[in-house]
Amino acid sequence: MIATMPEAYDLIVVGSGWFGLGAARAYLQSHPDQKIAVLESNESVGGTWSEKRLYPGLKSNNMLGSYEFPDFPMKEEVYGVKELDHIPGTVLSRYLTDFAKHYGIYEKLQFNSTVGLVECTESGWILTVMSPSGERRIPTEKLILATGLTSTPNIPSYKGAEKFENPFFHAKYFCRRADELKEVKNAVVVGGAKSAYDVAYAMVESGATVDMIIKPDSNGPVWIAPRKVTPLQHRIDTILNVRALSWFSPCPWGQEDGFGGVRKFLEKTSIGRMLVRGFWSMLGNDVLQHHQYDNHPELQKLKPWHSVFWIGSGLSILNYNTSFFDMIRDGKVRVHIENIDHLAPGKVVLENGDELVADAMICSTGWKKESTITFKGLDKTGLGLPINEKEQANLSLEYDTKVLNDFPILEKQPILRSKAKRPADPLRYYRFMVPSGMLAKRNFAFAGMISSVSTAICASTQGLWITAYFDDKLDRQAKTQDEITREIMMHTQWGKWRYPCGYGASLPDFVFEGIPYVDMLLKDMGIRNKRKGSFIKELISPYVPKDYNGVLDEYKRKIGIVTQ
Repeated sequence: MIATMPEAYDLIVVGSGWFGLGAARAYLQSHPDQKIAVLESNESVGGTWSEKRLYPGLKSNNMLGSYEFPDFPMKEEVYGVKELDHIPGTVLSRYLTDFAKHYGIYEKLQFNSTVGLVECTESGWILTVMSPSGERRIPTEKLILATGLTSTPNIPSYKGAEKFENPFFHAKYFCRRADELKEVKNAVVVGGAKSAYDVAYAMVESGATVDMIIKPDSNGPVWIAPRKVTPLQHRIDTILNVRALSWFSPCPWGQEDGFGGVRKFLEKTSIGRMLVRGFWSMLGNDVLQHHQYDNHPELQKLKPWHSVFWIGSGLSILNYNTSFFDMIRDGKVRVHIENIDHLAPGKVVLENGDELVADAMICSTGWKKESTITFKGLDKTGLGLPINEKEQANLSLEYDTKVLNDFPILEKQPILRSKAKRPADPLRYYRFMVPSGMLAKRNFAFAGMISSVSTAICASTQGLWITAYFDDKLDRQAKTQDEITREIMMHTQWGKWRYPCGYGASLPDFVFEGIPYVDMLLKDMGIRNKRKGSFIKELISPYVPKDYNGVLDEYKRKIGIVTQ
């Protein structure tokens, strides 16, 4: 039986991770008298950092000061995290819960509520929501989908899986199924991403030996850096937010930082491109020399296959209490660059014939990057651009040419081993948030459909931009449908060429592009984007969340809301 709630909402936010909380907070602070709900499929706040997704030893890539909301600092005396400490998952779960309670979001939360269907109506939206009490329909005027990119696991299908007999699951459920792993002596971990390293490390810490399997036709092992990089020993989690260094990453919205002349030199001249290549070579070689991959045959298998220039936000950081690489040198983690042929009872059989004993098999095989929510009542273009397939194909070719003309350094692409089918089209949303056909309605947006190393900053800024957009308070916005379509095409087609070894072909992938993206959103709202105290600091002092403290109050004053 489907029940309809008696009251409608002014806004529903789906998801309570960083982006859901950032969006809910911005709207709630600007509209304290409106009726708002936040729907969360888990039992607790946090998305990736919700309680049931935490596993032993899980920490963030970020260190203290770079992974917090701008006006809600993660104080050492409250959370016990010291400078240069990576933030434990348990602390992040607590912090995000505290944030939700502090800003009155927690009381708006409905846990164990999964949205399956979204219907477009003349007055807004109707959500079909499944919860333990049954299915119900909830109407709302405005809707923000903040379900993120790590909600639906991508689980491989293997021959003989039904005969395997032992625990076999995705890394998402590593915490939930931890009790099944207590007696495991030999574990197989599939994947070369940071989460695969995390699971392998945790299993060795618990006394197991691990066989790590990386497909030879994948993009290979993750680029994983020490905490500090370059000869100047900069923190890796903040160096990516240094404005002057962002110039070395070609980007179509890069000129939003006000230094278009420098960017043009680096992008359009042979000397400039030589400097760009030199910068990325220095960054990559610094990491490679630190890890000394070539000094051990097993460790050599984890040496990245492509230049760090092409990787995207998959770049990670070593955040373990002891050396993960020593576990490999000691034979506690064995690396196989091989395909899996089939599974047998308690065994994983590789294509080369090797049989690996497996008391458990954990797949760190990524996420499905599309929304699992079904939409109903939209026109034929739905969430895409309002053009037909032929027009889309022609525009894709046109903007392939334009991207390479504007950024010649991207022309010589890396040779990929991956045979995985690439998506026909990336997500094509205005400012990576609003489908172009819905712009005029001002009642729908995605939050967090980006992969960024600047999560906290982007989450708070996207949340405020969505509020300003809903209220028709943006200072600037592309006006005609053709302008909107062409801007979206440039921004999204660029990703395919910029990060072929990352997520660029399917969704926005930001490394040094995060701060210029925030520049663009702040300038849309008429809010000052350069927030350092001097010109020199503006160029070389990394941007961290606290630099954006007060942005929401600035917006409220700008539109005439008196801050209490």
